[in-house]
Amino acid sequence: MGKFFIPSTVRTPADRVRGSLDKAERRVANLRGAGSRALELLHLLDQAAQGLAELEESGVDVRAERTRFETIQRQLRRWQRRFLAEIGAALQEERAAVQPERSRWWWFLDEAVTRQRQRQLRRGLVSVLVVAALLLVAWQAYDRFIAPPPLVRQAFRHSSAGEALVEEWSLPAALAEFETAAALTPDDPDLWLWQGVIHFELGELDDAEVAFDTARALYETDLDFLLGRGMTYLRVGDLAAANADAERVIVESPHSGWGYYLRASVAVGEGDYNAAVADLERVEDLARAGGDTQLEAYARIQRAMVIQLQLY
Repeated sequence: MGKFFIPSTVRTPADRVRGSLDKAERRVANLRGAGSRALELLHLLDQAAQGLAELEESGVDVRAERTRFETIQRQLRRWQRRFLAEIGAALQEERAAVQPERSRWWWFLDEAVTRQRQRQLRRGLVSVLVVAALLLVAWQAYDRFIAPPPLVRQAFRHSSAGEALVEEWSLPAALAEFETAAALTPDDPDLWLWQGVIHFELGELDDAEVAFDTARALYETDLDFLLGRGMTYLRVGDLAAANADAERVIVESPHSGWGYYLRASVAVGEGDYNAAVADLERVEDLARAGGDTQLEAYARIQRAMVIQLQLY
């Protein structure tokens, strides 16, 4: 066991649990300036967890104590960065001494925060990749957004609301917004793509196919449709479906950088940064060969961002 031993002066198992919870509540509420003393909280959580398990096994009603225990855990998660800032490298040293099981998650807060930062960076970079690609694809239609007519403005408001609802994973509500937008501007293929992808994620495959067929008919080429659908799948977090469209684009148009760009975005979402860098390098080469200076520039910038992400 580590250097923090919490002596017990109470007499019954229930009293020992309540004593640990009392101290843990005070400790979690006073992390600022605690320094390495904050490690006491982890030992108190250990004591409370073990005591609660033993009491529950013996049939004791510990619902009140369990609620207190869960509240302390929520508070620690909320203030986890403050906790880690206070204890620094002492956590790794104490963990090595205690050798806790993975179920005692509080001993692995540093690893959890690192994974959380990586996920946030990946999500941010994937969003940048997708938005950059959409801007590159949409520049030719720029004149559509100069003083747009009222119906287009209304459709834009509904599609923006739909995208926000997708972020919250409120898919039925998002679908309703995209359906309203498509009714206003039925010649916009992106609105039909959104409907198709949402139907697909909801398991409504027949409806998805109808929406995809409508979108495909509005795109100039099938490759444009596949790229658009892949990017939309990526935005809802369906990496497998996005990757399938990327692979189809690569097979059908191996000399275009767009399929590799989409596949690189999927690789970033999966945390496979080496694969993403390799694909973005290929995008640069293909874009340079094809004279697409915009795509080449974007790929170079995104590759630099992925390389930075590898350092975390």
